[in-house]
Amino acid sequence: MSDTLALVESPAQLLNVLEWAHVHPGEAASLTVAVLQPTDPRSRAQVRRLCRFASQAKVVWRRYEVRAGYLERAGELMRLGRAVAAAERLVIGDLFSRTIQLLLPRSKAREVVVVDDGTATTELVHLLTYGQQLTRWHQGDIKPSAAKGGPVNRWLARDGLERAVFFTCMPVSPPPGTEVRPNDYAWSRETFGPVRVRDGADLAGSSLVETGVVDQDLYVDAVGWIARSRAARRYLAHRRESPRKLERIAAATGLEIVHPELPLELTALTEPIGQSVLTFASTVAYTLPIVLGSSPVRVELCDMDDSWITPDTAERSVDFLRRISALAVERHGLARIPPQPRDRARTPS
Repeated sequence: MSDTLALVESPAQLLNVLEWAHVHPGEAASLTVAVLQPTDPRSRAQVRRLCRFASQAKVVWRRYEVRAGYLERAGELMRLGRAVAAAERLVIGDLFSRTIQLLLPRSKAREVVVVDDGTATTELVHLLTYGQQLTRWHQGDIKPSAAKGGPVNRWLARDGLERAVFFTCMPVSPPPGTEVRPNDYAWSRETFGPVRVRDGADLAGSSLVETGVVDQDLYVDAVGWIARSRAARRYLAHRRESPRKLERIAAATGLEIVHPELPLELTALTEPIGQSVLTFASTVAYTLPIVLGSSPVRVELCDMDDSWITPDTAERSVDFLRRISALAVERHGLARIPPQPRDRARTPS
């Protein structure tokens, strides 16, 4: 069994494991990637493409259908549990994952590496630093009773763990007892490119509507405003956006809807990309400036209006979005696109 086992559940996590393996060839010499298959078709398709790249990079990977029926899920978790128990080093894509948390008690790993799972890394580091139970940023405020630590905190503090590392492109400070190693997307930049620039602007789609944080009518209206004011031609759909919402955007704005076959970081290096890439508060506000740093492509941040936030959204979620927007601007000097003036905004139907 592999001395180093990576647990990933999304295309972005798999990409960042490949980035880690590229810059740590000695540590990754015995790496096996366990791909905990996502359920939605677009995520599965992107993972499939990335697995081909992993094979080309001589990285061993195995699929696990942990979200299948009860019996199959139980069998897959038993197989995974044995692999986790045998690994001396774990590389983890998402410590918020209930499936991964279920497996952690089996681990006797002496080293743990946490790779980026997008901007969620900033919230993960914050919660671990203050000993709070891990709750995803969009799942509501943390209950006082949950602020006394949790199973992940205790697992990271166990005897026998010699090193805990965050491999990240995010501007974070390491929680006590851990270290941070920078992810500068060296594998992506060295393997793909050069960047091919096309006329016009591309707007990167967001799944904030699907997570229940942003009102759909106001989001569609905002996309239309941005498309008109910035001469955007294409909408690069997020893999979790609903088909119905995308149909509305196409009909209301005339934007060409594009479904990237790879994470946007690799799409920008393998397909023609707009002269400007416009994004709402999201991971690509951090990653694309790194990936596209030597190209003439500009990444610009679309500011959100408080009126877009749905009434049931917790203040913690709003604070998170504000924080990652401010940090992206500070980190990469992004130009900001203000929201549509309210007196010109369409009243949602």
